[in-house]
Amino acid sequence: MRIHASLAAVLVAATTFAAAAQPRGALDDETIFAAVEDALQRSPSLATARITVKSRDGFVTLGGSAGTVAEIAAAGRIAARVRGVTGVDNAIRITDRRWRA
Repeated sequence: MRIHASLAAVLVAATTFAAAAQPRGALDDETIFAAVEDALQRSPSLATARITVKSRDGFVTLGGSAGTVAEIAAAGRIAARVRGVTGVDNAIRITDRRWRA
C-alpha cells in the first residue's frame, strides 16, 4: 500500500510540474490546428483554396494553394487571429492556371 501512495504522489507531482511548465492559457497544438482549420473553412473567400495547416508550439505553417494573392493574405490574417497562435509561416502558393496567349 505504501508503494501505491508513493507512486500516486510522484504522478501528481509530475502532472503539476508539466502543467506549470506551459504558459498560462497556452493551447495544445491539436486544439490550435483544429481552430485554424475551422476558421479557414468558415471563410467564404477561401472556398476554392486548398490550404494545409500544421501547428507546433503555437506556430502555424500554412501550405497548399489558393487562386489569388488576396486569398493567401486573407488566410494568413485569419490564422494569426486564432487564439493560441504565436506566429504564422504562410507558404501558400498561387494555383497554376492556364494563361491565354
